[in-house]
Formats: sequence, structure tokens, C-alpha cells
Amino acid sequence: MDTARTVLPSTESTKGYLKALEGLLLTAKSNDDKYLYLSKVEKTPKSLKTLRRDFNQQARAALHGDYDRGYFQALESYVRMLEHAGPAFEPQPNGKKGD
Repeated sequence: MDTARTVLPSTESTKGYLKALEGLLLTAKSNDDKYLYLSKVEKTPKSLKTLRRDFNQQARAALHGDYDRGYFQALESYVRMLEHAGPAFEPQPNGKKGD
């Protein structure tokens, strides 16, 4: 993360994007996911597509500021990666791959 901070421009959008990535990393490392939204989402192709579209809409919404749009862009990118990688990629606690 520190390397990304030095290479990327220091804009509000970038700050939001990086904060979302930090949250995703913390989620992946967490052993207690009962309060984590993305861990509770059913990861079927249809639900991931719907979730990605929702994040994309939020990332483009004029109602949100640059920070929030950057945040939602990161979440949309993550869900797109899950869609393409399939269930074997889904992070599991303690670094185990999904079955």
C-alpha cells in the first residue's frame, strides 16, 4: 500500500480507492466476518454481476464526492476480479483458497 501511495497521484478519488483496498485486505485477514458486508454476499455469477453494477453506479453518481466515487471504483474492480477468477479465488480466513 505504501508504494501505491507514493506512485499514485494524491487526489481524493485515489485516497478513497486506496482506503477501499485497505478495507478489503483487512476483510481478507479477518477471522470474524459477521459484520463484513462482502463476506455475507452470495458469490454466484448473477449476484456478483448485480453487485458490480451497483458499485459501478455508485462510482459514477454525481451525488457522491470524489473520495466516495474512488472507494466504489475499488469495490467494483474487486468484484469484477471475483467474477473473472471464479470461486477458487475468493479469499478465506488464514489464507486458504475457496473450494
